[in-house]
Amino acid sequence: MAIKVNAFLTTVCLLFAVEANALSGNQWKQLSLTQQQYYVMGVLDGWDDLEDTILRAKEQTPIVSGFTKLVSCVEGMAHSQIHVIIQKYMENNPAKWHFGMALLVWNALHEVCVPKSK
Repeated sequence: MAIKVNAFLTTVCLLFAVEANALSGNQWKQLSLTQQQYYVMGVLDGWDDLEDTILRAKEQTPIVSGFTKLVSCVEGMAHSQIHVIIQKYMENNPAKWHFGMALLVWNALHEVCVPKSK
């Protein structure tokens, strides 16, 4: 029971946490190619760790389901392939560059990995 409570509280805290040291899309675009790739891999690693923590609580929430789909989707992709997906999204959405980069990574991968409803 304590694990479930801790996982739930962690999720709530992460959902409402202020972004510390987070980059906007504009700031990300200023980084070198290598720095951009490392930033995106860090975001994905964080999501993977969060997914593992919540899954240990044996609760399947829509949040966990979303992380699971995206993390599973990029499994096996080369870092350069993921980076190109993010770059393409950024090029196609300049009006969103002021948003946090983690959200932009989510949007880019969601566009590619989650089939659109018909």
